[in-house]
Amino acid sequence: MTKKQIEENGVHKPIIETIINTCALALTASGVVMVQARDYFGFLCIIVGAGLEFFKYWGRKKHYW
Repeated sequence: MTKKQIEENGVHKPIIETIINTCALALTASGVVMVQARDYFGFLCIIVGAGLEFFKYWGRKKHYW
C-alpha cells in the first residue's frame, strides 16, 4: 500500500482518536482533582477536555480522519 492509499482508507483513524481520548481523559481527570482541591482552574481543564471530545466527533463526522 502506498502512503496515499493508507490515508484514504483511514488507517490513521484509531491512532488519532486514541491520542485525542488520552488527552481529554488526562485533562478532565486532573480538572476534577483541581476542583476538589478548590482550584477553579480545574473548570477550564474540564471544559478543554470536553472540547477535545467534541472535536473528535466533529472531525469524524466531517471525515477528517
